[in-house]
Amino acid sequence: MVKKITDFNKSGILCIEKCLTRASLNTFYNSLVNISYFHLKKVGAHSKKLEKIYKSKKNLGKKLSSMFEIFEADDKEMLYQLQKLFSSSNDLRNILEKQSLKKIFRSLLNINENIPLLINGPGIFVNRPNTKRLLYKWHSESHYYPKRRNFLNIWFPIFSKKNEKNGTMFIKKKSHLLKDLPFNEYQGFDKKSENKKNHFIQYEVPENFIKKFKTYKANLDVGDLLIFNRNSVHTSTYNRSKDYSFAVVFRVWDMSKDLTISGEMNVSPYKDAGNGRPDLVVDPDHF
Repeated sequence: MVKKITDFNKSGILCIEKCLTRASLNTFYNSLVNISYFHLKKVGAHSKKLEKIYKSKKNLGKKLSSMFEIFEADDKEMLYQLQKLFSSSNDLRNILEKQSLKKIFRSLLNINENIPLLINGPGIFVNRPNTKRLLYKWHSESHYYPKRRNFLNIWFPIFSKKNEKNGTMFIKKKSHLLKDLPFNEYQGFDKKSENKKNHFIQYEVPENFIKKFKTYKANLDVGDLLIFNRNSVHTSTYNRSKDYSFAVVFRVWDMSKDLTISGEMNVSPYKDAGNGRPDLVVDPDHF
């Protein structure tokens, strides 16, 4: 473990192979499909199609893909709201409840047993074939969660392995050591989709700022779990296959040194005076 922590501190990345059991993943898959079905079927125009998919003999990954494809064409907002429901599910969060995993998280965060370990998520990253709308440019999670000073990003594939063909994640090794990394804020992916509804907010780090760093390509099998630093610069890649691919993201965090009274993970500075108050006292060090 000492070596793994040292390697993580140097590169900003740690992959734990065969970490998640088949039983825990199957429980996760069933919960994911059930939440999706009972949310999406509220749209009456599609309820019969969804019921047919839900009761079919397709595997769970195919069921989820087929459900999502209906709403990708007709009602993307339903999929955006569905993501919020995933983050409210204890059944989904339980996949990270192994004590051995929590011990690793605490070691990487450098916190002892007395400090609360909080879990944010899951979010489901959907990589639809030949689609740019659901991709992120080079970015750092610290820009999306600027008031949170001590957290880990947890990422793993579900249903099928992740690779460069079906769209995965690239991370710049050692980029977490950069200080005051600037970013460009906009909505969309490229010029064609600029400011379009149902596209992601991008906090893009220009690639020329990070070109000197080696690229880690997250080619992971189902069951593998990837942990990377809050400051590590990363991007999603294009799915050139004919099938959807999926990944899960969590954030595991320690709130004890954050200069905010907000209980929201994604609290931002300058937005709401209620996020702070006079005379807060925390350790000035990150760790």
